[in-house]
Formats: sequence, C-alpha cells, structure tokens
Amino acid sequence: MQTTARIRQKGFTLIELVMVIVLIGLLSFGGISLFTSQSAYSGFVAKDLLISQSLLAQQIALGSSGIANPVSLTVSVDGNDNWVFNLQKSGVTNPGPVTVESSGNTLSVDGVAFSSGSSQTFTWTNGAELTPASDHEFRFSGQNSFRVCLSAQGYAYESTAACP
Repeated sequence: MQTTARIRQKGFTLIELVMVIVLIGLLSFGGISLFTSQSAYSGFVAKDLLISQSLLAQQIALGSSGIANPVSLTVSVDGNDNWVFNLQKSGVTNPGPVTVESSGNTLSVDGVAFSSGSSQTFTWTNGAELTPASDHEFRFSGQNSFRVCLSAQGYAYESTAACP
C-alpha cells in the first residue's frame, strides 16, 4: 500500500505578483512627479534661503559690536530670471552670492514685482535692526505661494497672513 504525500509548493500567486507590479507602477508615477516639477519647490527653497540669510545677517551684525560696518543682504533677479541672495559686510571676507532657479515663479517685494535686473538691499545695524526701520514683505509665487516677513527689528519669518 502506497500513500501519496501531498507536496505543498511555496511561492506567490499570479494575482499577487500582478498587484505588486501595479502598486509599484502607481508609486513610481507619483514619485516621478516630485522630481519633474522643479517649479513647485523653487519658491520653498528661496523662502528658506531668504530666512537663513537674514538670520545670518542679523547674527553677524550682533557679533560686530564696536565695528561700525553694517551688514547688507541684496536680493536680486539676474539675467536668467534666477533669484540671487548676496550677503555683504565691508572689511571682512564675504561668502559668494547664492542663486536659486526661479523655474518660472515670480518674486515681489513690498508688492512690487521683481524682473530681470531688479534688486533691493536690506541693511542691518550693529543692533541687528533694519535701517531704515521698516517692515518688508517678500512673496514667492508660482505653483505654490510663500510669504516671508522681514520686520524692522531685523527678524525674518514665514507668514501665511499679511505681514504687519
């Protein structure tokens, strides 16, 4: 008498394999769109860069007690419509300008749209306050919109509402 032992095979069914392939396809389609649309992120990067450059200018100004040279940050648009942030302090070695591709987005400062060749300089005193003392609003607009407020006290911060 011979008994037949049931052999159990291990593996995936065809339905399981097809579902995994479909899910990978959907996830990769969503992931690729993150890398193909640079315009969605250029405003975000420029916003963060403006805040960090302003904070650095304020820190340099505070650390320069006894030195009368002010710290300035020039925000401009170059001939390729890229945003350029240039931090300067006379009498010291300055870092080079930092450029962010605008990718078709726009920049406006205090409601005035920047175009190629536009620039504006903001200056911090040794007390880390802006001179002249006035508030400013930067708006990076495109697929997404970002607002940065620069207060007369020298602070830069992101805001979803209008700057004071």
